Amino acid sequence: MTPSRIPGRILVIDDDKSARLLLERVLTRAGHTVVLVDNGEQGLKLLTQQPFDLIITDKNLPGLDGLEVLRQARAHHASLQAIIITGFPTPETKTSAKDLGVFSYVTKPFGILDILGTCDGAIRAARGVTA
Repeated sequence: MTPSRIPGRILVIDDDKSARLLLERVLTRAGHTVVLVDNGEQGLKLLTQQPFDLIITDKNLPGLDGLEVLRQARAHHASLQAIIITGFPTPETKTSAKDLGVFSYVTKPFGILDILGTCDGAIRAARGVTA
């Protein structure tokens, strides 16, 4: 695994502990700073307290789902890059995610190299880097 060319600050919101820890391990090893929470409310609170380049949120969360988290986050951080992950993809969810301007819609299980590439692309987009 090669380090990211553009390390970033990533907020991961997922109620599945194993998914959170996997993302933390993989993204940290690639040089990113990763903050983990297990629900949307905590994620929104952190977004008001700290800057992030990217938010990775599970679609299905207790309380606020990932799409609603993103809707609310975008009210204050319009250019925030986001990746929605889900183990239960539907055409409606994919359309909703696209309408919210997510960088990527990723289904579980996902490949480690794929998620790293997707995160790097989202961080480049967040910083306006084209190459």
